[in-house]
Amino acid sequence: MTNSGAIGWLPFGIHKTFRDLELLGVCEAFSALSQHDSASLIELLDVVDLVDGQQLVDGGAQLPGMLIVLQGCIVGGSFAEPLPIARPWGAEAMLEAHPALSSLHARGAARVALLRRQRFEGFAAAHPAAALAFLRHLMAEFVRAARPTPRSSPPRLQDVLPLAIDGALVVAGRANGATRSLLDTVEPNVVPTPVTVRDWEGREIYRRSAGLACLEAARRAREYAVTLGPSWTSGRLILGLDPSGDRGAQAAAIQHALDQVVGEALPFEELSLHRDQALRLLEGTQAGVLVSTSGSPSVALNRLGGTLVLSPGPLLPNTGYLRELTIAPYADTLSLDFGPNVRDALPKRPMSTMLLEGTSPRYPTDGSSRGWLEKLGIVSVGAFNRACISGEVRNVIDVAEGFHEKRIAELADLICARPEVKIVAVAGPSSSGKTTFLKRLSIQLRVAGLRPVGLSLDDYYVDREQNVRDASGEYDFEALEAINLSLFGEHIAALLEGRTINTARYDFVTGRSAPAGGEALSLGQGDVLLVEGIHGLNPCVFSDAATTSLFRVFIHPATSLPFDSLSTLEPADVRLLRRIVRDRHSRGTSAAQNLARWPSVRRGERLHIDPHRPQADFVFDTSLIYELSVLRVFAERYLLEVREDSPQHPGALRLLRWMAPFVPIYPDRVPPTSILREFIGGSGFSY
Repeated sequence: MTNSGAIGWLPFGIHKTFRDLELLGVCEAFSALSQHDSASLIELLDVVDLVDGQQLVDGGAQLPGMLIVLQGCIVGGSFAEPLPIARPWGAEAMLEAHPALSSLHARGAARVALLRRQRFEGFAAAHPAAALAFLRHLMAEFVRAARPTPRSSPPRLQDVLPLAIDGALVVAGRANGATRSLLDTVEPNVVPTPVTVRDWEGREIYRRSAGLACLEAARRAREYAVTLGPSWTSGRLILGLDPSGDRGAQAAAIQHALDQVVGEALPFEELSLHRDQALRLLEGTQAGVLVSTSGSPSVALNRLGGTLVLSPGPLLPNTGYLRELTIAPYADTLSLDFGPNVRDALPKRPMSTMLLEGTSPRYPTDGSSRGWLEKLGIVSVGAFNRACISGEVRNVIDVAEGFHEKRIAELADLICARPEVKIVAVAGPSSSGKTTFLKRLSIQLRVAGLRPVGLSLDDYYVDREQNVRDASGEYDFEALEAINLSLFGEHIAALLEGRTINTARYDFVTGRSAPAGGEALSLGQGDVLLVEGIHGLNPCVFSDAATTSLFRVFIHPATSLPFDSLSTLEPADVRLLRRIVRDRHSRGTSAAQNLARWPSVRRGERLHIDPHRPQADFVFDTSLIYELSVLRVFAERYLLEVREDSPQHPGALRLLRWMAPFVPIYPDRVPPTSILREFIGGSGFSY
């Protein structure tokens, strides 16, 4: 028999790994300490790697200290379940009062850390306050473990799922077709699967939890009116700050409070309250206005410290899971950066010879419609619902559509004011409304005296078998290399020289390209070429000579109303709902198929569209503040059709939850020229 003294313990400082540090970083006992004290204590650990069946503690030996399982499965003695990962075991041995006796061994390969009692005593002599905080957490864990539990009580997801997978933090679990909090219990015969920050849904859980922690930090820093605004790749803006305050000082105050919130490992609490009780607690807030427009008798809320928000879905168990959150000044406000747990999980921009580095960004006209919404008093979903209920819906629709028309007319005037412009390149992510936008822009250009001529980059795809493949081995139709740039460049040069060309044509059924299979095209006096495609902003698409005649436009839905101080329906989700409705109507594609495809679409956008947004001369916001109320009429049924056993069921439930608060609006109120008609049908334009 091999006892604990005979196995090969090694000093942690020599034998540690990045994964060890990640796991220990979310261990509640260590997270109770300051970063310096935590690092000092962690360096006192010993570690050992075990093979299958190797004993850690012999049945007759005393445990020399506290154990923490870092990897694998440790079982033995009277324990029916394996020791949990990244949670202390044998805390009583630190006091020498009840030395733990057990026969423990590895089931498969395992890795274990040991904090010896003698070393901890030395640490306590040098850091008494930190040692006391550490022991309090250990004793709380010991009391919880010693508390009798009914045999029928099922384990929680965090007890059966690993803390991380290949360095990616596990933030939730999927079971019975739904994404569940790590604190939820697991029913018998249910095998949950982990959700990490590499999953889009996992990232949202981490981002929501970090956002709520930021709101609690702002409350502690006495910035009471703070709300979280628009998001970008790895962060969110912080709005509602005291306008007279110093942004640097505000950032430092909230950062200090945020570090405290994370260090305290505060629990994210779930509450279910009667509607009247919730209204009293939420009085005077955006959340309260939304609850007042809902007929539901109960309201689900989340609480962190003294901050209360509408429940946005699963959250992390506590703030100790959060790491390296950063508050910094940004423009005239502040930003919250979610740190490496989110940033490192996102797809990286490829290092391609076809990408031009070092291009100087230009800052386009802001296309947001927030200004006129504030003038109408529509600053949240609850305020929008009130406007609909009070009979103002027609006014809201008319103003929203009028804002679009005004912006498109402004764009046409800008193009006309630059006589050197012969090419207008229009780019935007999936389901931005490019088709209808181009139709309406064409009309406004004609009104201004120009003749628009259309050309699609999609007709310049290379033959399918010549296309590049992505990391999964599938054809990557969103890569720049999928476009025959040489042929496209030749055609653009010929058009600018006044020559007639036969445009290319791509057959999406056969996957074959015809370099001269399209219609004949030429540019005369007063003509302007409208080029549409996702790569329209990429500097590699147009030659230097063509760039002098180029005007770039980026379109996307940019404006969405907040539900409360934490939650906003992201513009990307608006585009996904548009796509689900459109593809079901016009292409026979189910909601489940679109949900399955969406992560790949988003990855392509981050790699091939987002890096080139600063190249735009003009940004057009295609969002319509009332569209979720219309899309709900169609999308709700399509999402309910997603089967419970489908991998896409959690995503369908999430979208259903976000749509539920919107008051429905019948589609017959939508004008035939609206961008929304591109997705729900009934457009006045022929496509």
